[in-house]
Amino acid sequence: MSSMQFHRRAAPHRERFQDLCDAETLVVSVLRLWAEPLREPERQHPHWQDGMTAAGLSNDAAVAFDTLMRIVLSATTRPLDLHRPPCPALGTDEALLLDMLRLAQQGLHGEAGVLMNEWLSLTAVRMAMAPLCVLAAALARAGLTLPDPAKTPPMPSRPVTAPIDRSRDRPSPTADRGATLLH
Repeated sequence: MSSMQFHRRAAPHRERFQDLCDAETLVVSVLRLWAEPLREPERQHPHWQDGMTAAGLSNDAAVAFDTLMRIVLSATTRPLDLHRPPCPALGTDEALLLDMLRLAQQGLHGEAGVLMNEWLSLTAVRMAMAPLCVLAAALARAGLTLPDPAKTPPMPSRPVTAPIDRSRDRPSPTADRGATLLH
C-alpha cells in the first residue's frame, strides 16, 4: 500500500494554524517552539515543555517528543517544512506529524511508520516509532485526541486575540546543520 492511501494531506481547513483543534494546536506549537533554538541558538526562547505541562501531559510525553524530534533531526533524509511560531500557515511536515500521531492513536502503527518513512530511512523509522507511540498515547490519556481531517468539519475561524509581532529582527544565517534542516 502506498503512503498516500493513509496520508491525508492537509485539507483546506487545515492549511491555517488558527483552524486547528486544541490538540493539534498544542502539538504544532510545541514543535515550533522546540525548533526555535536550532534556528537562533543565541536568543532566549520560551520553554517548549511548558505547553505540554499546562495541558496535563506527563514528563514522559515531553521526553518522547524530544527523543522523536532528535531522531528525526539527526536522520532526516530532507529539509523539514516547519514554520516559525507566529506563522499563520501550517507546514507540510507539521501536518505530517499530526497525521502520524493520529494514526498512532488509532492503533495504525504500520501506517504511521509508512508516513514517517517520508522523513526517515526504515532503520530510523524503527527507532522513532517507540517515542511516537508513547507521545500519541500520552496525548490520548490527557484527552487530546487528534481528529481525522477527512471526517472533521472545518472549524469556524477563531478571532485573532492579539496582533502578530513582526518587529522582531530577522534571523542571521548560521552554520548549524540542524538549522539547515528546518524551513
